[in-house]
Amino acid sequence: MSLSKITMSLLLFALPFIVMGQRKVNSKDSTDIKNQIEGFYSWYIDMIKGGRLNSDFNPEFVRRSDGFTTLDFTQYRDGLRKFGFSELFIQRRIDWYEGCLRYLNKILYDKISQLKDLDEFESINCDLRNRYEWTGGMEPKDSAQLWSLKLMDKKTIIGNVIFTSYAKSNGRAIVTLKKIQKQWQVDNLVLE
Repeated sequence: MSLSKITMSLLLFALPFIVMGQRKVNSKDSTDIKNQIEGFYSWYIDMIKGGRLNSDFNPEFVRRSDGFTTLDFTQYRDGLRKFGFSELFIQRRIDWYEGCLRYLNKILYDKISQLKDLDEFESINCDLRNRYEWTGGMEPKDSAQLWSLKLMDKKTIIGNVIFTSYAKSNGRAIVTLKKIQKQWQVDNLVLE
């Protein structure tokens, strides 16, 4: 086989991959995703600033019928669903609390309600009051901006979110969105 035929064969084989790598997110999806991601972070940051995060979003300690403690994830699920997080992602986040739930099964609700110190909650893997769970770091953020989107395939988009604090860059998140029943849903979020 001649060199030109080999080169042509390689180009024909590689062309679909080159074209796919050059495809862009359409403008409607781009706008919808931007509103979805920035809407979530605006809501979340406003709750932190208003002191409502723990009452309006985080899981809550609740009394079981036997007097022991468990977690109620109702507001947590509702908040994530409201901003288009996938059910699989939400379940993975709830599964992350499994260590805490194991401890709570052995602690009476009256005892857990007396804990005040962060160290006490950390010792039982139940630090539910991490204000920066979704933004990372230890400093408050003023805003989040969806900086870029990259179409990976017909059902996957990767977004890059930049957090700002007092007009300087203060961390970022990589968001993976999957197309589920004609809607883009957040399927993973990694803080960097």
